[in-house]
Amino acid sequence: MEDFTSKKHVTFNSLLVLKGHFMENSGMVQLAKVFLSGLLISFLGALPFGTLNLTAFDISAAQGAMPAFWFALAVVLVELIMVRLTLYGHERLQFGDQLVRLLLPLGILLLLYLSISSFLDSSSITGASSKASILPQIKSTFVLGLLLSALNPLQLPFWFSWNKILDNRGVLQSTGAHHTFYLMGIGLGTWSALGVFITAGKYIFNNYGQYNRMTNLLMGCMYLGFSFYLLFLFIKKRTKYKIQ
Repeated sequence: MEDFTSKKHVTFNSLLVLKGHFMENSGMVQLAKVFLSGLLISFLGALPFGTLNLTAFDISAAQGAMPAFWFALAVVLVELIMVRLTLYGHERLQFGDQLVRLLLPLGILLLLYLSISSFLDSSSITGASSKASILPQIKSTFVLGLLLSALNPLQLPFWFSWNKILDNRGVLQSTGAHHTFYLMGIGLGTWSALGVFITAGKYIFNNYGQYNRMTNLLMGCMYLGFSFYLLFLFIKKRTKYKIQ
């Protein structure tokens, strides 16, 4: 009888240990899933042509990889702050639309400024240069990355939507560990995607000076096009706000 009780006690302890290992492994699987979700979303979201990745490409081609990596680092830092704000706003505040309406006019002005500078540079500068070197107020690629990323209003609704999707599917939970792994994945994904453009800019244009005028015209058109798109969104939101 005593031997049977002892065996039963050992079996019960073994079950508890197995349950603990299972719960621990399940928790690690969930964290890995959150990490990979953030990585894939940010990596794939940063691949389509836009102001950030093409500017990283341009800086890499004109100034080299290191200034472009400083630009990418600033972009990643701002994006992580923005994602943390969307997580905080998703839990406690509803400030998404208000912040987008605030960032839209600032983003339009910055893109118009970069566009005009690019067009002027294409007609007056013959040597190799980039957006960071022709703007007297924005000589640092790190500062340029901070501004372009911070004044990009499209990333707020983008991350608000993905946070809601992952939350509804039970992938992203409101815990410190989940948020930490989510942000780590996002940072690595964006960094990797920008690294693709930086590497392309470094090795595709071996003689950037020959293409300087053409690339500045293309960058100017891109900045101008995105500024018109943000202006359209701004007018649309203002009209909707007035109707309401």
